[in-house]
Amino acid sequence: MNDRESLRRSLSLPLITFYGLGTIIGAGIYVLIGEVTAQAGQFAPLSFLFASLLAGFSAFSYAELSARFPLSAGEAIYMQRAFGKIALARLMGLLIVLIGLVSTATLVNGFVGYFAVFAQWPAWLVMALLVLFLGGVACWGITQSALAAALTTCIEIGGLLLVLWAGGDRLIDTGGVEIAWLPPMEQVVWVGIFAGAFVAFYAFIGFEDIVNVAEEVKSPTRNLPLAVLLSLAIATALYFLVSVVAIRVVAPAELAQSAAPLALVYQRASGQEPFFVAFIGIAAVVNGALIQIIMAS
Repeated sequence: MNDRESLRRSLSLPLITFYGLGTIIGAGIYVLIGEVTAQAGQFAPLSFLFASLLAGFSAFSYAELSARFPLSAGEAIYMQRAFGKIALARLMGLLIVLIGLVSTATLVNGFVGYFAVFAQWPAWLVMALLVLFLGGVACWGITQSALAAALTTCIEIGGLLLVLWAGGDRLIDTGGVEIAWLPPMEQVVWVGIFAGAFVAFYAFIGFEDIVNVAEEVKSPTRNLPLAVLLSLAIATALYFLVSVVAIRVVAPAELAQSAAPLALVYQRASGQEPFFVAFIGIAAVVNGALIQIIMAS
């Protein structure tokens, strides 16, 4: 395999972990927490935990397969090794590229709404400039792209930590909205919790993108599975704590109606305008689109 390698192994464990975290966190938690709360109400933190458990099964599978076959185009390689059919592997590869393109288009379209908070430009111009910029960053090189993604991921995590700081006292003090930790054994409650977990599962998607840059990772048989599991574990901890703070600061019914739920939580907890949180939402969208472009390429 070493004779056929042509890609530079320049991604360390921290870089590839941040790459995975950037894909997982993306714009999901900044919007989906409202959707999850709409389904699960005050038990939204449980929905995030259940979603993490479901994602964990896939994460452990990817961790094992990436250690056995540390090659780019991970899913296509796995299909080829499992069934021995090139056509099936090619179909899988094309589907992954299609997912990357559709995800990028969706995120770029969503960027327009965030950008409109700061400036009113034609939507087509904003999207075209953003795609050209991100394409240029991706073409610059994998190290530079991963560093840019890691830096933006730090900004995204900083936004979540800012929300936790603003409402952190509510983690131990129930002076805000009262919640119950143990849901009653009623069917309607558990249906809501699992419906919320179904929605929250999307917020955990992204760790699988790590395997598509396998041939650019240092010590891939060790670092790939570690990065997959670390990124999922860190995201789970952040999501759980943020969701607890959110439902204690803002009533679940109100949170579910908000188009920018974390901005509302920050505003309500700190008493300040949430412009910085809105800016971080923009960064999250940009980072998600960049990582999708890298993954597809």
